Amino acid sequence: MENKNIYSDIFAIVSENMRSAGTEFEESEECYMLRCSSEPSGVDIAKLSKQTDNRKFLENAYSQLLKRNADVNTINAWESRIDLPYREFQKLVTGSIINSAEFTNTHVRVRNNFYTENKPYRSVALSGVSTAIPEKLVRMYRRMPAPLKKTVKKIMGMG
Repeated sequence: MENKNIYSDIFAIVSENMRSAGTEFEESEECYMLRCSSEPSGVDIAKLSKQTDNRKFLENAYSQLLKRNADVNTINAWESRIDLPYREFQKLVTGSIINSAEFTNTHVRVRNNFYTENKPYRSVALSGVSTAIPEKLVRMYRRMPAPLKKTVKKIMGMG
């Protein structure tokens, strides 16, 4: 509880200094406080999903899962879906981020992801053919150099 007050005070001081300098803090106080209360290498989706405002959830999800703020293009891309029911929106955002190449490079551990729990396989298209492949193998495949990807496709009979 005491740490929460310290972080809140830090945010207030930094925000005031930034306003005095003619700029703004890049994230909301709520997002900053969530980041301060989270472990650095892991994200609890159940905790993150308590946010029912889709715009705030988007901000928090990018901050927590990708360790960066959502840029203007990202916010604009999600704007057409911002009015979806919050659970549906959260599932789309969470899935999109977790399945991105950028997320793979963050090495963030995801816990309590009830949006994808108990779904160890997902359908992945390789050379236009849909094959059920464990998510871990998909991540490995994405990081492979092109010649090795070509070999994997040949082995699987897709190239």
